[in-house]
Amino acid sequence: MSLCKLTILPDNKVIQVPKGSVLLKALTDAGIKIDSSCGGQGICGRCRVIAEGHYNPETTPYLTDQEISQGYCLACTTLVEGDLTVTIPASVQLGKEKILAGTRQEREEFDQKLAIGHWQIDPRTRKIHLKLPPPNLNDNLSDLERIRREFRNRGINREIRCGLTVLRRLGSALRQGNWEVTLTLVQADDCPVQIIDVEPGNATHRHLGLAVDIGTTTVVIHLVDLLSGQIVDTASAVNAQRQAGDDVISRIIFAQHGGLAELNRLILDTVNLLIDELCRKADIQPEQIEEAVAAGNTTMTHLLLGIDPASIRREPYIPAATLFPVIPAVQAGFKVNPQAQLYCMPCVSSYIGGDITAGVLRAEIHKNPGLTLFIDIGTNGEIVLGNQDWLVAASCSAGPAFEGGGVKCGMRAAAGAIEQIRIGAKGYEPEFIKVIGGGQPLGICGSGIIDALAGMLLAGIIDRQGKIRTEIKSPRIRRHNGIAEYVLVWASGSATGKDIVLTEIDIDNVMRAKGAIYAGFRILMREMGQDFSQLDSFLIAGGLGNYLNIESAVLIGLLPDIPYDKFKYLGNSSVMGAYLALLSNKLRLEAEDIAGKMTNFELSVSPGFMEEYLSALFLPHTDLNQFPSAAQLLEAKK
Repeated sequence: MSLCKLTILPDNKVIQVPKGSVLLKALTDAGIKIDSSCGGQGICGRCRVIAEGHYNPETTPYLTDQEISQGYCLACTTLVEGDLTVTIPASVQLGKEKILAGTRQEREEFDQKLAIGHWQIDPRTRKIHLKLPPPNLNDNLSDLERIRREFRNRGINREIRCGLTVLRRLGSALRQGNWEVTLTLVQADDCPVQIIDVEPGNATHRHLGLAVDIGTTTVVIHLVDLLSGQIVDTASAVNAQRQAGDDVISRIIFAQHGGLAELNRLILDTVNLLIDELCRKADIQPEQIEEAVAAGNTTMTHLLLGIDPASIRREPYIPAATLFPVIPAVQAGFKVNPQAQLYCMPCVSSYIGGDITAGVLRAEIHKNPGLTLFIDIGTNGEIVLGNQDWLVAASCSAGPAFEGGGVKCGMRAAAGAIEQIRIGAKGYEPEFIKVIGGGQPLGICGSGIIDALAGMLLAGIIDRQGKIRTEIKSPRIRRHNGIAEYVLVWASGSATGKDIVLTEIDIDNVMRAKGAIYAGFRILMREMGQDFSQLDSFLIAGGLGNYLNIESAVLIGLLPDIPYDKFKYLGNSSVMGAYLALLSNKLRLEAEDIAGKMTNFELSVSPGFMEEYLSALFLPHTDLNQFPSAAQLLEAKK
């Protein structure tokens, strides 16, 4: 096999790869994190690198002739044909994501509820300390039978079981502890008591579990003290599956092309890396973690368990399972106690997953008599409407615009992204720009895009159809390669050395995304005979939601025009719902009840969805009566 030397800049990393290797795979295998939203399908144009040497690029519409002449190519459609030097521009390097792991306010809220007994700590596993009489010639029961006898003496008459791993350790643990031993038990109604761990002496002072959010983009894990309910520590990271695409559809396609095992390995690598980090910080061994609850969308849950997700994207969109059996965590690949139990939050349908069930559990929508609308905004917009009597859910495909995809200078909420921007009406100049991590910006993320669009509308830079008013005499408003655009940041002030812009094509993509979500709201409300004015609360979950400017979101027609005090940010409701299910077996059963009673509504088959969607492709909407405060602002700017 002929090998080629690949020199990667600016890291000055040198590797050898087989001739004919796809450049993107060679880079990711070498640990180089590079933006590739479509997972290497050649349809997003994000993985542009500069190559010098021997390579064979495919023709692509995502690069201009000038860029090609400068050595730019798409890594996913370029083959390595000989020694090659590749420069990774700053704009495509994946920086540290701004990961929503939980806030101090959220933890204080949960601590207060625990203190007043709002939730009872009753995990599925518990520890029990036993003092046994040592055996003698007159009392010669086996070690396991001595355990069973002690249970009967305590009034526990149910069947006691244990696995071979526990049985192998039982004798030494009893003798090492001088016939004092701590057992970790799994108890469920009408089931045998299962011993899953044995420790010498009294080890009831510590009982640990994991609450895991398996996000499409990021993974967040809480290490939880199951005795006090306190979150001991938190770790988070980008989901390593991102190299196979940013969204679930890209990953399902990747899995269908022989990549299922690879996707399973990547998510487990991410999870186990975070478990190692938590163990180091808490100074514990992985074997001390004896329970885990994971929440993720339906595709992520399938991939975590190594289940083929192919049918999720094929009509009639049926997943392999929505309610998953409790399994040994090591069977799934978690590096924890060999007998630890893993529970995955129940899903509702192919596109309403365990993360949404967890969100409803965390928000207690199912206990609230008032009407609540819940939204988790990402590549998909998952919506739940209901109260203590009924719940209905829907998923609308918003596309990647709110996560930086389909936007020329868009990027994830990572270091270097513009997350807030305010545009003045005089001179059409940005008055305020906030960049994640500070310094010069690399691009703009979802919350910044929404701010920019709202600001451009109020300033009169764009009309209600999202068209840039090129007749305005401002250097920031121009046409480039025949496409109208507005310059947010000049090249001299950007980290890329290029202008950061929003184009009419970008604006159109954002308007399609917000139109799909708002149409989803309207259809769900209408089908249930409800109106926005009847809402008691509007809950916003997820990373984008936590940093969203409500006024900007209402102004562009992403969110309904209701009193702002009805909006509430939930943060990472998926991981906190998993935390609650970890904390209490009763809450775990509540989660299953939530998933069971939640009716899935398919927006794609609703006869009115397309009409509502088309009506929402204006700023904020074709019908300004639905947005009175926005209409008032726009009128005042005339």
